[in-house]
Amino acid sequence: MGGGRGRQRAAIQLCLREETAMKITMTGVALTAALFAPLAVSAETLADMKPMTLRVASLYGPDNWFTAPMEAYTARLEKRSGGKLKFEYYYAGSLVPAQELTSGLGAGLFDFGFVLPAYEPAKFSVDEWQGSLAIPSEQNPILEVATAALAGYEWNAGLTAHTQQLLDAGIMPVMPSFSITGPYGLLCKEDNSSLSELAGKRSRVAGETWTKEAQNLGLTPVALPITEVYQAFQSGVIDCWMGGLADAGANGFFDHGKYFNLGMGLTAYAQAVYGFNLETWNAFPQDLKEIIWDETAQYASELLEAALRQQLRAAKSSIESGVVYTTPDAGMRQKVDAHHDAVRADAVATSPAEVADPGREVARLTELRAKWRALLSDNLGFGGDYTSWGDFVAKGGELPDFAPLKAQILAEIVTPYSATQP
Repeated sequence: MGGGRGRQRAAIQLCLREETAMKITMTGVALTAALFAPLAVSAETLADMKPMTLRVASLYGPDNWFTAPMEAYTARLEKRSGGKLKFEYYYAGSLVPAQELTSGLGAGLFDFGFVLPAYEPAKFSVDEWQGSLAIPSEQNPILEVATAALAGYEWNAGLTAHTQQLLDAGIMPVMPSFSITGPYGLLCKEDNSSLSELAGKRSRVAGETWTKEAQNLGLTPVALPITEVYQAFQSGVIDCWMGGLADAGANGFFDHGKYFNLGMGLTAYAQAVYGFNLETWNAFPQDLKEIIWDETAQYASELLEAALRQQLRAAKSSIESGVVYTTPDAGMRQKVDAHHDAVRADAVATSPAEVADPGREVARLTELRAKWRALLSDNLGFGGDYTSWGDFVAKGGELPDFAPLKAQILAEIVTPYSATQP
């Protein structure tokens, strides 16, 4: 009898487990169907459009400085759409991990966000190519960050092959590139102003571009996950770390590295795309798209401001903790510049086939950097004789008023670019 009741209980439990599994499976099927349901144009005008709730995959959490301008952007879109658009946020990889953001946006797992094509270099070869050319040219730190962001934005807006690869992948890029990391530099335990001081040292690097930068400087490149860098610094596995100011501050690297040479101007990170799922975009009426484009210019301005404020905070905090902002001597400057000249030449010789005239494109980026340098320094308050963040802080440098920047971005970049897009 006891054995019979035991077998009966086991059978009931098995049925319950199978029923539960079936429910989970059916829920997953329904969710998948909902996620991938094709969107049709909901109306000819915003007034006639049915409400839409869009999913946003945010790389960081809700309290991060990078997230705040995105939330402000989507809040303005909600307001200006009269509530027809609603945005539902999924933070810090809760919907899609960072390495799958680009494919996830194209597949419709979410509708809007910041994505990283660098994780799929074969699929986005033009993005990989353009990222190799994010070469700094200014010693004034705020002028360099702003010039890189806006020249890169305008350059990629006119780089048809770049946009086409994203469209082919199901992504409508409203900002096809917006680099706000600032130049990469070298944070070391000891002075790093000359090549002789770097000889024999080991530096953590983030990828192939920066491996070559390290080798050019006579460093031994070390590949480590960023989560292991702090301990590697502490234990002596590495002597230096290569990267940007905000990341150094956010990860606590100033606890161990006390000499930060950003003035050498190593290649910045520029493989940063902000966009909508293409099917979602195609479902918007034209007057809603015009609102989105207008607000994208404001988003770019606010994102640049947030990045510079974060970098200034990191600079001030690091200086208070004893960090020295070094600058390269003549020998190092010459070595870095020669390497970057070779990178530009190689980009012309080995560009993806999709880039119709690589020599012209490389020259166009140089021209756009000169254009934005002049606009920013002469008209928008980004000028000043500063050689580093340390110099900027020591001289009491202040960030400019960002309010006039939206109109400039709209006129110079967003309006011409939007006229060429679906």
